[in-house]
Amino acid sequence: MRKLIYILALFITNSIFSQIEIDWLKLRDVYYKSEYREDAYGYYQIPFFGEKVEALDNKEVKITGYMLTLAPDEGVFVLSQNPYADCFFCGFGGPESAIELRLNPGYDDFLMDELVTVTGILRLKREDVSTGVYVMDNATAVKEK
Repeated sequence: MRKLIYILALFITNSIFSQIEIDWLKLRDVYYKSEYREDAYGYYQIPFFGEKVEALDNKEVKITGYMLTLAPDEGVFVLSQNPYADCFFCGFGGPESAIELRLNPGYDDFLMDELVTVTGILRLKREDVSTGVYVMDNATAVKEK
């Protein structure tokens, strides 16, 4: 009986504390709908997420991509499905192919387009349509070898 309790405790602990590995294909499950915003007197594209992406909101996830060092002195980093020359800023892909990173203090210096694996809390952005649709808080990035 005691062994069964230990096994159950180990299983539950691993489930609670492990991150969910995701890939960029999963994050494509987003579509946009034009909605009128009275505060801006105009129509904006508002993101709507599929069920599998909704389930990731505020969960700890792990994903690999290219580090875009947009303003490293100010802590502005983006993880992209594609290198900088092919990122959605340059016309390839969409906002779902990039994640705004809020790295934990003490992070390494990164080179543009360095391949990294990032772990953090994924948030889906619905309100501020002026930026991307994904943000990762409490993020840590590990350089791929």
